[in-house]
Amino acid sequence: MRFILINSETKVQENRILRPQKSNQMNVRKYIFVIVTALAALYACNNDDDDDGGVTTEPLRDRAEQQVIDAEILEKYLETHFYTLVDNPINPDYKIVRFDTIAGENSGRQRLKDSDSLVSKEVTRDDVTYKLYFLRFDQGAPDQRQPTFADSTLVTYRGELLFDYQDRDGDGIPNAADIDSREDGSAFGEDETPTTRPDADNDGIADDSDADNPDLASEPDSDNDGIIDDKDPVDNNNPDRRIFDNRTTPLWFDQVTVVEGWREALVDYSGASGFMTNSDGTVDYNDDFGEFTVFMPSGLAYFAAPPTNSGIPLYAPLIFNIQLYSINESDHDRDGIPSYLEDTDGDRLVLDEDDNTDGDRLANYADTDDDGDGTQTMDEITLAPDALEDGFVTLDEITFYDDDGDGIYNHLDPDDRESKNEQ
Repeated sequence: MRFILINSETKVQENRILRPQKSNQMNVRKYIFVIVTALAALYACNNDDDDDGGVTTEPLRDRAEQQVIDAEILEKYLETHFYTLVDNPINPDYKIVRFDTIAGENSGRQRLKDSDSLVSKEVTRDDVTYKLYFLRFDQGAPDQRQPTFADSTLVTYRGELLFDYQDRDGDGIPNAADIDSREDGSAFGEDETPTTRPDADNDGIADDSDADNPDLASEPDSDNDGIIDDKDPVDNNNPDRRIFDNRTTPLWFDQVTVVEGWREALVDYSGASGFMTNSDGTVDYNDDFGEFTVFMPSGLAYFAAPPTNSGIPLYAPLIFNIQLYSINESDHDRDGIPSYLEDTDGDRLVLDEDDNTDGDRLANYADTDDDGDGTQTMDEITLAPDALEDGFVTLDEITFYDDDGDGIYNHLDPDDRESKNEQ
């Protein structure tokens, strides 16, 4: 696929700053897109605790308790669903991953849980252990560096809900027609109270919703799922009904500001091995880019704060199919220290208070004077030339100083403020 790259210094306000994007490229054929720097729907949102005008809101759920629920949802999904790869009419260099329930004519399909491509990864945050699941299609070029949790990444992606939220138990029968939507032999009635519904033919569909019911023979069932339209809010003819975001135009994302499940997924993959610049200014990346699908619990997604108008419910586990083309090492404050090396407490986050040495409004990764001593951080270190000329700064290319021998580097110690670089 052919893409246009914009090679300009891009700054995103509110301390979300990306380094100038290098001129990288991709073999993904003859379609032209503009790559823009975007932080879009993957930013984690904060809850607004202001007065809500008297509207009753659900108390924030305990993360550990919600993770138990999400783990069960994800495991059940992997046990009851399969995937297929279908041609992508917009970008033919990667296929669309489609999921469906193992039932009926699909009863013989392989469970996601049994796929050789399925791997998992545990992430612990605030004493809660989460599990990410991956369908690993391509690890990416082995000679390319994987992104860190603070770099920027060039990706396309497709975001999807696990199930229709009119179907609480994910069995393919919407709540309004389900005799067992509570999974205890009862259904959700008015005000969420349990109720029972007759099912004469024992197919799981309540008689008042069942297209097989002779009394409902004149009622339409436009998607042929056995449920009359009047009781069926789900259009099974639309395979994309659960998609909440789909970007076939590559976007640069700042790993610092995306949800944690996305960040922890990307760090295990790499981009394409090479590229070609075309005479018309477009670029072609090689087709060995990283590609995978990640299934993430809500605790590593948006939890109780999904983006407004995104279509993502509260506490929703999510699915993302992602293609990773290129990586830029980020130095958000341009002080010579890559942002990932400004994670002083080693928790793979750079936005937390523990990574703000001088206690001002900027964490170290966005602060040009980390210790607030009046000497710029870039003048309290010495940066060697990029020996490999690969655009990445490594620890052995940075000299840190500790003039007073107290075990704290000068750029983090307000007692040491001598400039190490000639003005």
